[in-house]
Amino acid sequence: MTRCIITTLLGVLLLSACGGDSSLGGGRGTPPADGDNGGAMPDSLFAEPQMARCVLNSPMLEVGQGLDAPGLRLDVDSPARGRASGHCGDNQTFRFGSGIADVTGPVALKSGAGWEDTAQVMRGIHTRQFARAYAIESPCNGKRVMFLSADIGLMWGSLRLGVLDAIAADDDLSRFYNGDNVMLSATHTHSGPAGYSHHEAGNALHLGYDDLVYRTLVDGMVAAIRLAHANIQANPEPGRVSLASGELLNTNINRSRPAFAMNPADERAAFRDTRGEEVDVNKRVVQLNLRRDNGSPVGIINWFGVHPTVIGPEADLVSSDCKGFAAQGFERIMRTRYSPHPGEDTFVAAFAQADEGDSSPNIFINEFPHPDPRRGGGSTVFESNAISGNKQLAKALRLWGQGEALSGPVDYRLMHVRMNQVTVTDPVILSRLQHPPALDAAVKRTCNAALGVSFPAGAEDGPGPISYEGITCATDGGIMRAIARDFAELTGPGLPLEIVSSLLLCNTQTLPLLGLGCHAEKPVLLPTNLGESAGGVLDLVLNPLGLTTNFESPVQPLQIFRIGNLAVVGLPWEVTTMSARRLRALVLEELAPVGVDTVIIAGLTNDFIHYLTTREEYASQQYEGASTVYGPWSLAAVKQETRRLALSMRDGEAIAAGPAYPRVTPVLRRPPYIPSDTPGSAPFGSLLEDVPPSAEPGDTVRAIFQAGHPRNDLMLGDSYVFVERQRLDGSWQVVARDQDPALWFLWQPTVLPPLPLDPIPTGPSTAEARWHLPANTPAGIYRLRHQGVAAPGGAYSGVSSPFTVAGPLAACEDGSDLPPISAAR
Repeated sequence: MTRCIITTLLGVLLLSACGGDSSLGGGRGTPPADGDNGGAMPDSLFAEPQMARCVLNSPMLEVGQGLDAPGLRLDVDSPARGRASGHCGDNQTFRFGSGIADVTGPVALKSGAGWEDTAQVMRGIHTRQFARAYAIESPCNGKRVMFLSADIGLMWGSLRLGVLDAIAADDDLSRFYNGDNVMLSATHTHSGPAGYSHHEAGNALHLGYDDLVYRTLVDGMVAAIRLAHANIQANPEPGRVSLASGELLNTNINRSRPAFAMNPADERAAFRDTRGEEVDVNKRVVQLNLRRDNGSPVGIINWFGVHPTVIGPEADLVSSDCKGFAAQGFERIMRTRYSPHPGEDTFVAAFAQADEGDSSPNIFINEFPHPDPRRGGGSTVFESNAISGNKQLAKALRLWGQGEALSGPVDYRLMHVRMNQVTVTDPVILSRLQHPPALDAAVKRTCNAALGVSFPAGAEDGPGPISYEGITCATDGGIMRAIARDFAELTGPGLPLEIVSSLLLCNTQTLPLLGLGCHAEKPVLLPTNLGESAGGVLDLVLNPLGLTTNFESPVQPLQIFRIGNLAVVGLPWEVTTMSARRLRALVLEELAPVGVDTVIIAGLTNDFIHYLTTREEYASQQYEGASTVYGPWSLAAVKQETRRLALSMRDGEAIAAGPAYPRVTPVLRRPPYIPSDTPGSAPFGSLLEDVPPSAEPGDTVRAIFQAGHPRNDLMLGDSYVFVERQRLDGSWQVVARDQDPALWFLWQPTVLPPLPLDPIPTGPSTAEARWHLPANTPAGIYRLRHQGVAAPGGAYSGVSSPFTVAGPLAACEDGSDLPPISAAR
């Protein structure tokens, strides 16, 4: 892909940044009219009320205004509420605790999990990644759940196994938590270090498995869980948890409209806005507010379905993207302590993932296709990221002061399903299939997993160079149509994939032993678990090479948490908008009689197995349909198995656990890192390029130091670079770290390799601290500092000369005093 190095950032970017929509809703029910800002927010809700006001008044909230109109209804209307049985029916109190931990892996010479682009070579930090955990218990039945959201791309099952192993080995944690009541969710940032799956699919395009990334993620998630557990244990008094929801407009668009348009017209017409237009992506935000009765803020869990793909593979910095940006913004407003003492309250803000399968944050992508940074509304991808993150943040700030108390028990169910061997027989599911007769099949079953020819095309957020979307096994037009389309679509280098599909790949389904015979319109490009249903014949040949069951797991976890009247359905897929609507309606129907009135589809949970489209969307074989690996009846199969979970929960019955998730050993591994730092002409930590004597808010200031390889010490819970301000007594106070989007850490070896692999030897390298001064930077004397570890050489540090900042240009750091954002509409 085309590579470009982003070197500029408007002063707009700093802190908490901004966010918002033009329709800020309240609690459950009909959203307010367009333009209603929800009223003034009490200062007492925030530790830094001025920061909150800056976010809520930011000009970034106006970017894209008018793209959406308020919806006529929220994404799924609640049916008449029932009531939980027994003495939990009237329960409105819960015990809860939160925890947070740094999970940022090696930030140099890695590629991002999600982009699958070996041309991406990371070399620093835009924002750090965190795991945020929440323990919630109902005193009325003593049941407890642990929900965790991590700023990572993909929650591979290997990570879940590692976390559960650590819990089982801990005498305290194992008394409260196990696989049934622990739910692990990924935000799906594409800009975190990859290579941490034990199955080969997660590592193949990242040059192999990296145990340092794996251990960092597992250890960090366990650390967050331990803190959440200590917090709930230290606070035995129950309190209320409020649930708030509303619309967030002008923040996400459907990136797969040809597929969405395949769904039935009456189903699409059920969701319209006040302009009469179809609402083709979920605009609903649902948020849990955790605040103790004594006023102590514990945190939020905010669910909104949108891809964190503002920052593309052309950028070379680790980043938690728009959801991490929003989370750290809220935490700054609440003065979060990122290293709290176990048991003490500190505010933790999770911007968790929901149904984002076809939801893009790049709201101008139809005008400015990838990799143009203006597709997100800003002049750089980092400014676009601030715009998207701030909109989500502003909505969360509004919802923090709203909502109704949750009511009911805590409950949970988990089962594992062998997803390549499901036949849909549930008459309720079969009676509600909505596809046209041409897409029907007498037996509706899933297949061995396989990716289609349109998979390497990628989606609109990050298209690939060698394929295009919509390649199917349809026969209309024959070979001449195939030739014409290949000629029209592939203007650059690439294979004639329509021709190859028509003549070869569409016939793969007919081959014996492969278990691929039900993929319908999909030309099979890459089978990903052949051996499982081939009677062991192919296992004998391929498994020693790690090419069948070790590529992706055929066993997938399905899970439901109930927290009062909220149900969270944890699925390992990226679920499209219409698939999620159908799933929510199904679960709501089964659980409404016992008091559930809100359902979240939490995708990318407990494992990762690509996309989940409707049968109609699958037929168009866009990127998402080509990535629906178990075939056209995948959604029907998931609905059937999810309904079993919901009925088990409704009726208070146990459900069979299903087959164990497979434990495998990664075969493809990265070459080992060999420490080989040399200081060059100056000792480690030496200042090579100094700051100017003075700067103004809105300027960019940098200092460059002689450095060691960042892999030698990940600085977890710490920072590679700092901004420090001099106190009156001459001492220095840290005012920014490398988790702050305003302060970047950039590492540069003598020669940056073309692939994300550590060269041998590394040789001399430098570290840059680059600070984009916020518009409201107070007057004072500042300096930049860098710390690191060289191998050989040990720990070192270096500081710049002091420089003077005259004073703030504005009351806010969100750019309210700057010229209009370039791509605002």
